Amino acid sequence: MIRSRPIEIDGRFVGVAVTQNGKWRFIATEPAARPVEGSLFEALPQLQRRLQSMLAGRFLPPLQHAG
Repeated sequence: MIRSRPIEIDGRFVGVAVTQNGKWRFIATEPAARPVEGSLFEALPQLQRRLQSMLAGRFLPPLQHAG
């Protein structure tokens, strides 16, 4: 069974992680995240850390939710 998880960095949706042979493959929806697209990661936190360090400072401050 294929599993998928949305990936958000600083409150912005940047792509989707899907399982492949027991690992996670990243599919970018945010152009700035495309250099990581297709990469395989052992765990989701590893993928999120990679994207966080790569995208640091590229976005406006995180979105604030009303309420």
